[in-house]
Amino acid sequence: MADRELRRMHRAELIEIIYALKQSEDQLKAQNAALTAQLQDRQLRLESAGSIAQAALELNNVFAAAQAAADDYLHSVQASLADTNATAANTLSQARSEAKRILEQAQADADSLKAQAQQECDAMTAAAAQKRTQTEADCKAMVEQAEQEVQQRWQTFDRKANALLDQYRSADSQPSEET
Repeated sequence: MADRELRRMHRAELIEIIYALKQSEDQLKAQNAALTAQLQDRQLRLESAGSIAQAALELNNVFAAAQAAADDYLHSVQASLADTNATAANTLSQARSEAKRILEQAQADADSLKAQAQQECDAMTAAAAQKRTQTEADCKAMVEQAEQEVQQRWQTFDRKANALLDQYRSADSQPSEET
């Protein structure tokens, strides 16, 4: 099994795999002990039989039993691998659906934030436009007031200047008393 797949498995899945392998190991140890006992028994028979042909026949039985045990072990490992692959595929499917759900939620949140920001921007733009309109109206009123003040001052200046000119003319037209 690839290291990458093992790293992605949950602790419970890894414990199940370890437990299955431990059971298999215990079973193989028991089979090994039984086969060792059989082997010792056969060795005693070989020693007592004394014939090479008899020993060859008994060895064939030992090899057949060892082959059967190896086949059983191989089948158990293959079954464990199939279960692990099915669990990994299920986990991957769940992870993909969870990732899709998270992406959809993030997109919805982003859309909501975008709409909220747009509303705030529109409100600020409207407030700025209103302030601009108010400022323009205030400026226009101030310009009109300033023009009125200038006109009033000009009229006052014009009157005073005319009065002064009239006084100067009247003073110029009167004969002086010194002569």
